[in-house]
Amino acid sequence: MDERAFKRNKMQWVNALSNECEIRPTTFRIAYLIADHQNRTVGFAWPSLASLANKICMTTKSVHRAVDQLEETGWLEVERKANCTNRYRLRWPPGRKPGPALAGRKVDRNVPIERQRSPSGSDASVGRTYLSKQPKTFLIGLGGEGLGERFKDRGKYEAQIVSDYGPDMVGVFEELDRIDATAVEQLCRKAKSGSLTPLDISAARLSVAKTRGS
Repeated sequence: MDERAFKRNKMQWVNALSNECEIRPTTFRIAYLIADHQNRTVGFAWPSLASLANKICMTTKSVHRAVDQLEETGWLEVERKANCTNRYRLRWPPGRKPGPALAGRKVDRNVPIERQRSPSGSDASVGRTYLSKQPKTFLIGLGGEGLGERFKDRGKYEAQIVSDYGPDMVGVFEELDRIDATAVEQLCRKAKSGSLTPLDISAARLSVAKTRGS
């Protein structure tokens, strides 16, 4: 799947889930984070419960309940493995997935047919956000270690690292995320800036090997 289709499908999933009355607000926040971690190359996300909890100031128990609700309602597939973080795949409950676009037209069926009216006054621009209900602390990320603003294209560089250094990096990412919630993001930021070296990858693999051996 190309990147544009991947992002479109992910946003359709998030938008549809936001309209589900039975989904608790906490569950929706966790769902958004999991969707944001989805990797286009491997088709799933693998953030640890602790990492998800830390990002929105919740307990791992609350995150676990949210994941359970998403799984029970058919919006998420959870693959559990001993001594590894869960793997999450976005899913649609039966009969809920949007149908194909009408022939010859690009149609997003999650968008109401009625057009949004422009506000009165001289300024006709409308600020757009897909997550207007979310607090600012959720949208901007954690910061620290120079991370600053939320790293929106992290998944792209995770996929690039996996492509450049081998599929075993998926497992390395999983373990690194358990060790340090910022470690994978730091590698991805280096990849984005062009400063990532084989030495950085070797250091990451060594950290994981030491953890597995302890």
